[in-house]
Amino acid sequence: MLRNKWILLFLFLLSAAGGYFLFFRTSVNSWKIVNHPPLAAGPVAAFGDSLTAGYGSGGAGKDYPSVLSTLIGREVINLGVNGDTVTKAFSRIGELEALSPSMVILFLGGNDFLRRANLDESFAALREMVKRIQSGGALVFLVGIEGLPLLAPVGKRYFEAAKTTGAVLVPDILKDILGNGSLMSDGIHPNGEGYRIMAGRIAKTMRPYLR
Repeated sequence: MLRNKWILLFLFLLSAAGGYFLFFRTSVNSWKIVNHPPLAAGPVAAFGDSLTAGYGSGGAGKDYPSVLSTLIGREVINLGVNGDTVTKAFSRIGELEALSPSMVILFLGGNDFLRRANLDESFAALREMVKRIQSGGALVFLVGIEGLPLLAPVGKRYFEAAKTTGAVLVPDILKDILGNGSLMSDGIHPNGEGYRIMAGRIAKTMRPYLR
């Protein structure tokens, strides 16, 4: 009898946990999206670090912005810089603003995690970056990372950043890529196939906003 009670309790908790994660996932991008449709008429730009620049992709045209451009039928300007943290990227935001982009794919934070930066400060800066980009009329797609080796999951931080700023969230971009030797060029960066999968996930999120 006692054993049955423990089984029932386990099933209840499992169901509750499943309900929580279902709620979290189905709630993604249910908030009001700022600048949809975009107020600016410029190009689509990808702004970020080495994962945007395409480090480890294996050659020109294999970075995710290049693949994404083919998938959505629009030019995607690659403004990725190897080694950028949120703060470093913020210091060159003028390069992005000069384009008056209509849509910006913002993908930062990995180097902050790896260097064990203060994540409260990093995400505060990331939210400010989103707001500044939005002030120019662009629709922002915020790309999230669920976690990196030796670090606690950070997906909730991206979720909250997108929700509070009205950005479109692309959650857990490295799901089933990170740690998969067939999709990675090293311990941190995807290979060409890994970047292709990333581009597909971003394209899927973007399509409803391209009409």
